Amino acid sequence: MLLDPGDAAWIEEPGHAGTRGALIGAGAAVVPVPVDEDGLMVEVGVRRAPDARLACVTPSHQFPLGVVMSLPRRLTLLKWASAVGAWIVEDDYDSAFRYGARPVPSLHGLDEEGRVIYLASFSKTLFPALRLGFLVVPPDLRDRFVAARRALEFQPPPLDQAVLADFIAEGHYERHLRRMRTVYQERLQAMVEAARRYCGGALRMRPVPTGLHAVADLDGIEAERVSREAMARGVEAMPLSLYFDRGQAPQALLLGFGAVRAEDAADGMRRLAAAIESARSASFATAGQRPPREGERTDDRLARRG
Repeated sequence: MLLDPGDAAWIEEPGHAGTRGALIGAGAAVVPVPVDEDGLMVEVGVRRAPDARLACVTPSHQFPLGVVMSLPRRLTLLKWASAVGAWIVEDDYDSAFRYGARPVPSLHGLDEEGRVIYLASFSKTLFPALRLGFLVVPPDLRDRFVAARRALEFQPPPLDQAVLADFIAEGHYERHLRRMRTVYQERLQAMVEAARRYCGGALRMRPVPTGLHAVADLDGIEAERVSREAMARGVEAMPLSLYFDRGQAPQALLLGFGAVRAEDAADGMRRLAAAIESARSASFATAGQRPPREGERTDDRLARRG
């Protein structure tokens, strides 16, 4: 709807593979732009592709790093889009779940020139199988998007839409979100405590201001190897490197906690600790070295499990 073949489009680095695939499928020239603690580094995007036609961002909870785009960075991105006539796609996939973090105005809420297309779904807030989402588009794009939606063969189930509309209008949705924020915060705290207890300094959890996943840094161990060992033990822990294109990925894992009950966090983290220990032993064996003995490197060794 917004791009001609060959048009440049910014994507976050690291970022979601689905975004990249959709843009490549549309014939866009994908331009990875790095993300720091303040979100998309707009100045780098301007250097790499100043006349890009589109920027796809997850400002409320960057995927996968989990950072929140700062207000100055949001204003800079909007200023760039206005200057070059570019579009911004704001993917707000799970910002409904905040844990003490102050909300930052959405890009759509700050947009005064109709450059932002806001999209979200109910996959995180309700359940993925519902397969319902929505767009908020600038007024001058509305008719074109409605026509494109009608031209698609797939019709979202009207009954599900009607039930969801009533669920929202009658206040049940907001009550559900309040209840689930409490549930997810308990699950997050249980995972953080279990990581501290069973993994010690080998796994360091980054702060989680919002969302349903956490990033955990590994100390001197290959994330891909740990991920394979964890999968063999029934634990899904994706290496952060899967979401990078050009940049150098840190040795870190992506850990989802939304589906892990608080009482199950300890068992999952014990398994992950075993995977880390196995991966570390294998790394030393490959290098022809022995693992550190007890007490040699107390900052690196796993905490005693019990």
